[in-house]
Amino acid sequence: MSNEQDPPRKFYQLKPKEFEVVNGPTDAASANSTPTHVRGHLEAAKISPVAASRQPVAAANDIHAMLRVNHERANAAGVNDLQPKPKRRSRRKRDYWLVMVCGNTVLGVIAVRTGPGQPIPFTYAIAGLAMFNFGLWWVMWQVMDDY
Repeated sequence: MSNEQDPPRKFYQLKPKEFEVVNGPTDAASANSTPTHVRGHLEAAKISPVAASRQPVAAANDIHAMLRVNHERANAAGVNDLQPKPKRRSRRKRDYWLVMVCGNTVLGVIAVRTGPGQPIPFTYAIAGLAMFNFGLWWVMWQVMDDY
């Protein structure tokens, strides 16, 4: 085992990406090009607004034309048209009464089965009814939004 040599070390690096130039710079842009460093940007910023308005405006590239065509197609198809959603009935009131009736029925049956003869469980059942009703009201009408 000690006689085996280690394999040569592998060096990994990112593969250089080659970009396809779709719309190259125009002649006017290449003639006015400034070096891409801080001083070049500062010099470019010193151009007066009058001189800047006289410079040729760069033509829109093919990407802008494709986006414009796609937007026109979407407008023609009506994809971008917005319409108000119809107002639907809220289910909150129905759910509130359904849970209120079912919960009070269960807790009421517990209160009746314990009976007033056993005061402690009966008191707990009445307190449970009060807490359940208040808690359900609070959650359904104060905490939750309309659904």
